[in-house]
Amino acid sequence: MRLERLFLLTMRYADGAWARPFGGLEGAGFGSGDGMVSGDVLQGTVRWANAPRRREDGVWTPNLRGVIRTEDDADILLTVHGQSVQERTGPRRAIIARLEPLTEHDRYRWLNTSFVVGEGEIDEETEEWWIHAFVCVNEVAEHPPGIGQAPPEAFRRRTTGG
Repeated sequence: MRLERLFLLTMRYADGAWARPFGGLEGAGFGSGDGMVSGDVLQGTVRWANAPRRREDGVWTPNLRGVIRTEDDADILLTVHGQSVQERTGPRRAIIARLEPLTEHDRYRWLNTSFVVGEGEIDEETEEWWIHAFVCVNEVAEHPPGIGQAPPEAFRRRTTGG
């Protein structure tokens, strides 16, 4: 498998509510905000809402739904699921996630069958977070997918000539 950079997603909470309803470490929350998407393939804005759960071990599990509006006016629905783990020092948590983009826009339809992963951080003091998103390119499969739209060249399996 090869990882190819797709975009940088930067977000900030505009509003949120966080609770530990059972008196222990388990918790839940809801927050929303906006942000930006930047990269060679995608650029635009994002609106989102997150309803994460906090596990007993202190790990937050993002459950984000949103929409990316690209600079060329395409709407790409976005789902993010993952883990947010407190770092050893400071007010930051490390994030690893799976991102699921969906769109009907012809230019970006190839994203519908792409497996996208991300890594990043959230700063608990500023409530800003960022995720570097990467497409996982399958380097083992001999043939391209039989469904969906072909991705741009950078996101295709590299073949070696014989």
